[in-house]
Amino acid sequence: MKVTLEARTGRIQPYLLLVPALAILIGFLLFPLMWNVYLALHDVSLTTILGNWKYVGLKNFDNLIHDHDFHTSLQVSLIFVGGSVALQFFVGMVLAVVLNQQIRGSNTFRALFIIPWTVSAVITGFSFKFIFNDSFGIMNYGLGQLGLAPVSWLSDPGTVVWTLIIANMWHGTPFTVIFLTAGLFSINPVVYEAARIDGATKIKSFLYITLPLLRPFVIINLILITMWSVNFFDLILVMTNGGPLFSSTTSSLFMYRQGFEFGLLSKGAAAGFLLIAMNLVLAYSYIKLLRSKEKTIEIRQS
Repeated sequence: MKVTLEARTGRIQPYLLLVPALAILIGFLLFPLMWNVYLALHDVSLTTILGNWKYVGLKNFDNLIHDHDFHTSLQVSLIFVGGSVALQFFVGMVLAVVLNQQIRGSNTFRALFIIPWTVSAVITGFSFKFIFNDSFGIMNYGLGQLGLAPVSWLSDPGTVVWTLIIANMWHGTPFTVIFLTAGLFSINPVVYEAARIDGATKIKSFLYITLPLLRPFVIINLILITMWSVNFFDLILVMTNGGPLFSSTTSSLFMYRQGFEFGLLSKGAAAGFLLIAMNLVLAYSYIKLLRSKEKTIEIRQS
């Protein structure tokens, strides 16, 4: 009987150890998610939050689909996310490869490049808001010293998104550097030595050895920085608050303003679920791309 009790306890023990993690998961992830589902299916605002919540089904989603401002925010998000991901990945890849060479001070430079990522996005936003200020910003001061005309970095609808992309690139590129550096460290140096003996140049080694072996790291990095860029809003909120003329309001900032500035809680919740759908589609696309590339390589090798 004692042996049986001990055996049962041993079988149950792993599940008991999972209880704290499951409680945190349910409390901070699943419950808010289900609560937002409930909000999105009802008509709730700050003026009606204490009254009866009217069930409206998918009306909030239908209103969003036909909302011109939401369409504009999607276009802004497309430019912001595309530019941010492209620049973060390209600059991060170049820095990771350069710092992976046997050069003096590479470890020191790696430590310095981590600093922007450790800085809060809010602090980054205030710093770049000062740098790109139209009247007394450092950038326009430098242009003036060169005899060039000042640029309306944050007040011109045609340039404001690209200014935000530059700020986001500075803030997010260190993660790509760290992540891809870890991938480069995982590649056996013997592979490069064999390629060098066979007459491969550094460019060919990068194209035919480094990139294929880095592919899993590249895909995961792209998924993460894309999702972060889609959901990014605090830096934008600080630098422009979505202006001028709604030209820098991304979908994430649109969701935030609907829920917390305009008090349209249900509309904000519905916008949040559309953002989740965007993240899932992008992540699935990257994974699909990875698998298709792996199949292509297997076919070529066979």
